[in-house]
Amino acid sequence: MKHLLHLFTCTFPLLLNAQICNIDYTQTQVGIYPDTLPSGTVGLSYNQDITFVMPTDTLGYDFTNFHILSVALPVGLNWTCNNNLNNCDYNPQISQHGCVNVSGTPLLAGSYTIDVTVLADLTILSGYPFVFQIHMDILPSTASISNNGYTITGAPSCAPALVSFTNNNPGLAQYAWNFGNGNVSYAENPSPQYYANPGTYVVSYTAFANLDTTHIYTLTNLYISSMSNFGGGFPSYENADAYFKLFENGQLFYQSTIIGDQNPPVQWSLNLNLNPNNTYVFEIWEADDSYGEPYFGADDYMGSHNLNLNGCNGCGAGTSNFNYSINHQVILPTPQVLASDTIFVYGLPVAPVITYDSLSHTLSSPDLGLSYQWYFNGSPLAGATTATHVVYQSGSYYLVAINPSGCVAFSDTLLAIYCSPFIQPQLNVANNILSVSNIPQDAQINWYLNNTLVPNQNNNTLGVSQNGNYQCQITDAFGCQYQSNLLLIDVGLQSVLLNAPKVYPNPTHGLVEVQLDPQWLGAHYILSDLQGQMIAQNVLINTENQIDIRHLANGVYLLNIENEQHEYRLRIIKN
Repeated sequence: MKHLLHLFTCTFPLLLNAQICNIDYTQTQVGIYPDTLPSGTVGLSYNQDITFVMPTDTLGYDFTNFHILSVALPVGLNWTCNNNLNNCDYNPQISQHGCVNVSGTPLLAGSYTIDVTVLADLTILSGYPFVFQIHMDILPSTASISNNGYTITGAPSCAPALVSFTNNNPGLAQYAWNFGNGNVSYAENPSPQYYANPGTYVVSYTAFANLDTTHIYTLTNLYISSMSNFGGGFPSYENADAYFKLFENGQLFYQSTIIGDQNPPVQWSLNLNLNPNNTYVFEIWEADDSYGEPYFGADDYMGSHNLNLNGCNGCGAGTSNFNYSINHQVILPTPQVLASDTIFVYGLPVAPVITYDSLSHTLSSPDLGLSYQWYFNGSPLAGATTATHVVYQSGSYYLVAINPSGCVAFSDTLLAIYCSPFIQPQLNVANNILSVSNIPQDAQINWYLNNTLVPNQNNNTLGVSQNGNYQCQITDAFGCQYQSNLLLIDVGLQSVLLNAPKVYPNPTHGLVEVQLDPQWLGAHYILSDLQGQMIAQNVLINTENQIDIRHLANGVYLLNIENEQHEYRLRIIKN
């Protein structure tokens, strides 16, 4: 039968899914087409049809049904078979062809090993499970936005986001970028931009074919704060009559009105355009004769000041002090290309907080209605896409939460230790050499003779040099301990296998059956918790015994069975 099942496993390595799928009837050989799933990309719709051709028999036995039980796909993908109305059952005696469809939108990048579970019926066997493994890569998102001005790479994205911009109009004379995050650039190819927070960011782009830029400087205000030593004598004997002159390259360019009979402060609102290539000089005056006051003599010259295009505050001109303001305006050339687009940066989900219940060996996190993906030793566990995960292998686990925007948050990594009740090391002897099998990888091995440690013997074989009861204790890399059966070596170095007590079911809901060989009759058992507190004890006087632990809380308990010559220990899980 093993050869039969092996042949089937080799000839029928994959079955997947279907919603609406097309069968490729050109395929006639037993197998899967295509035999490798194409890669998917995060955030992009995925749809792939798969045709399978089923065998009709193996080693002379007919296959009567194949049932696709489950497909552990990456989070975001789903599967349906084309015979879903018939519970995904296929009778190869009627038709050897079927198909499945994988579809959806992948949410998390990674390399996935997908477990496909199929139940096969033959004329001599029914419901035999096969687990096939196929590989699928989900690539990171390649989201981009493009317009006539530029292309955005890296958005939409999750905060914090680093977004790149590609100029679609290279070689023009000038560019102006506003990235919406407070940064601007005039480079042809700007550096990537960082968007720290979730939000909507408008990016504007202007490209110019020429650089006919005009700079306009406008004198908008002149304010005299003080002036002295004016009028018919010194000090002044009248109120001021202030005005000013502005000279351009030595020629009078402008003369203000006179603000008569008013001492400073005084000011003028102006709109005088200045040529930045020319030189300008202010002269501050106090009017006498020009204001109809000839008895004070000619107008009084207060002083001069060379105009600064940046304006001035607190400038002096002789015996006067004044301020003036100049507005600088840049008139750019007419753009050849104007473009604007929006970058969406999404928020992250709340990071999951995971805990491990060693009694039920279950990892869990509060379910916040998000999508989830568990990782084991750094690799995604296909099909582990809920907020809980039952652990059957010790190692490092963490959980990734994915919100509807495709943003992810990671939990802390947690070491989960699972001491499997199904690992039962087995002792065998041949030619006076003991060997132990069915042990975990990288386990520590200790040999015992008559319950005494055999020093310096840590291999999986042991040469027998004296008679007695031999047993092996196995400790895996995570500290879980397993005991082998006892093996009695009698006079003449002949071996007698002492079968260990059979304790089942384990895990149990409360009633534990203990089955003994005659050598164990009369043995004494002790049931204790993990802290060593004794819970129950008794003598096993029958080959069939029962221990009732229904009244105990769910958890892990230690059962120790011993007589004068032998001892057997076992962990019992109650759930």
